[in-house]
Amino acid sequence: MAISTLSCSAQLDIPKPERLTHVEGIVVDPAGHPAADLSVKLLRDDKSVAETRTDTAGEFEFEHVPSGQYTFRIDRSHFAPAARDIVVTDEIVTHLERKKLYVILGPGACQDECSAVLTSKRDFDRTIRKNNRH
Repeated sequence: MAISTLSCSAQLDIPKPERLTHVEGIVVDPAGHPAADLSVKLLRDDKSVAETRTDTAGEFEFEHVPSGQYTFRIDRSHFAPAARDIVVTDEIVTHLERKKLYVILGPGACQDECSAVLTSKRDFDRTIRKNNRH
């Protein structure tokens, strides 16, 4: 009796940690309106090591973040939470790119992190336009 084994492998598209020199950006709701006064955290080993709040324009900035790996996180509010692994580094390429984090919060009904954390302004603008067509 021959036994055959089927092998299936699924590949998940897990984004690599984003490499940044400065941790700054903007947080908006699904329609693109600024999300003011939200807590924005940097975590290391699931412990908060830095925290700031978004201003009235939805913008945030962390001052003097030491190099290393972090999880950027916005906890659940009346919107879905957002998270992205980042690496703060002093590499010359990260200085030249000066990427920002563009966060589009997902609807509050989401049970997971269905918010988008992007570093491309073009992708950010495209997603906002798409959200506003629905």
